[in-house]
Amino acid sequence: MLGWGWTFVTPVHAVESGFVLGLSLTHDSNISRVETNPQSDWTRALMAGLFGRVNTVDLTARIQAQVERRHFYRRAFAEDTIGFLDGAGVWTISPRQLTWTVEDTFRELRLNLTSPDIPSNLTKSNTLSTGPDLTLSMSATNSVVIGGRYGRFDIKNSNGDNRRYTGYLRGVHALSAQAKLSLNYEATSMYFEPGAQAYSKIFREDWIGRLENLSGANNTVLDLGTSRVTQYGGGSPGLQCQVTATQSPQPCNAAASSLKGNRLARLTFSEKLSSQSTVRLLLSDQISDTYTDLLVGVTASTVPRDPPVALPTAATFATGDLYHSKRGELGYTNNDGRFGYTLQAYGRRVDFLSLDNDFQEKGGTFLWSWTISDALRLNASTIYAKRSYSFDDRQDTDRTNSVNGTYRLNGNVTVAMDVSRIERRSTVPLSSYVDDRIMLVLAYSSNFTDVRPRR
Repeated sequence: MLGWGWTFVTPVHAVESGFVLGLSLTHDSNISRVETNPQSDWTRALMAGLFGRVNTVDLTARIQAQVERRHFYRRAFAEDTIGFLDGAGVWTISPRQLTWTVEDTFRELRLNLTSPDIPSNLTKSNTLSTGPDLTLSMSATNSVVIGGRYGRFDIKNSNGDNRRYTGYLRGVHALSAQAKLSLNYEATSMYFEPGAQAYSKIFREDWIGRLENLSGANNTVLDLGTSRVTQYGGGSPGLQCQVTATQSPQPCNAAASSLKGNRLARLTFSEKLSSQSTVRLLLSDQISDTYTDLLVGVTASTVPRDPPVALPTAATFATGDLYHSKRGELGYTNNDGRFGYTLQAYGRRVDFLSLDNDFQEKGGTFLWSWTISDALRLNASTIYAKRSYSFDDRQDTDRTNSVNGTYRLNGNVTVAMDVSRIERRSTVPLSSYVDDRIMLVLAYSSNFTDVRPRR
C-alpha cells in the first residue's frame, strides 16, 4: 500500500499506473486432485487488481496487486478470498549517499510439501523487508556500503512466523562502468516464538566475494564465500518440530552442526547469442530459506542473494526453517517478435535444517508463443518435475501440459481461454491424480496486461 501511495505524490510524467477487472469460469475434472472418486466442479472468480510504476530522481517504485473472490458451485471447497502483491521501492534521501528500500510480497504457500496445490493445502503469507543503505565514496573507483534491514515473515495459522534483523558491510571496487568487485559481510539474527520451533533464535554470518559484469550482451555474477549458522534455544536430536497448526509434529534433523562453515557459491550467467536468442546458466550451493527466496522474486537486492526460483521448489513451502540448497539450471530463449520459445532444464537438492522434508528434484520446461497479430496470441507449455523425498522413499512425477489463447477485442477488453492437464504419478498409494481443466477469462484493463486467476 505504501508503494501504491507513492504513485500519487510524484509528478504525473514519471508515473505509470492502471487497474484490471476480470471474471473467470473454470471447470476441473478432479478439483481435489485425488486418485479415487474424483469430483468435478466449476469455479467462478471475480478479480480486481492495481499496478503502478514510479521513476523520479528521488523515488523508484513499482507495485502489482490483485484480489480474487472464488465461488465453488458444487461446494468442493468453501468460498474464499485470496490476494497477491509484489511491491518494491527505493527512496533516494541523499543522491549517491543515502537510500531507503522497501520490499513486500503477499501470496499463498503450501502447508504440506508433498500435497497438491489445492485450497486446503494453501495458506496466506506476507514477506517484508525494509531498511537504509549508506554509501561512502573513498575515491573515484572505491566505495563502502553500510546497510541494515528489518524483516518479517508471517504465515497464517503457523508457528513458523519470525522477525529478523540484518546488517551488512560492503567494500566495492569498480573495474569499469559495467564491472565491479566487492567483499561483503552480512549478519542476520532470526527470532521465533519461544517453544514454537526447534530453535528460538538463529544467527547467520556470510562472507561473500562478488564479481559482477553487467553489459548489453553478457551478464555474469559470481559469488564465492562461506556461511555460518548458529542455533540457540534447542536443537536436541529428540526434539519435535512442527511447521503449521494443521500438521502433526515431525522429528528434527539431528545434524545441526552441519550448517556451520558451509561453502557459499553462486554463478548467474547469461549471454546474448543474437538479437533474438539468449542462453542462461545458473549454479548455486548455499544456505537459504523461503523468506529470502520470495524476496528475490520481487526485486534485485542490495545484498547478494540466490537468483529467483523459477520453478516449483522449496520456496513454495510455508516454513521458517533454513535449508541447504544445491541447484543448477540451464535455459535457452529464442524470440523473433512473432514466434518465441524457451527451453529450460534444472536440478536441485534441498536439505532442511530442522524438518525431515529433504528432497531431490529435476525437471524441465518448454514454453512456446505465437503472436498472430496485435490482437491475438497463442501459447503452449509443458512442465515436467520429478521429486524424490528421503524421509519415506517417496517419488512424485508431475506433468502439466497447457494451451491457451488471448484475443484483444479492443484496447481494454480481452478474452482468454486455457486448456490444461495436470498429472501426478506417485510411488505412494492413493497419491496419484489427473485433473483436466478448462478456463475462460473475460477482463477489462486500463493498460493491456495479463489478467488471470492466481490459483
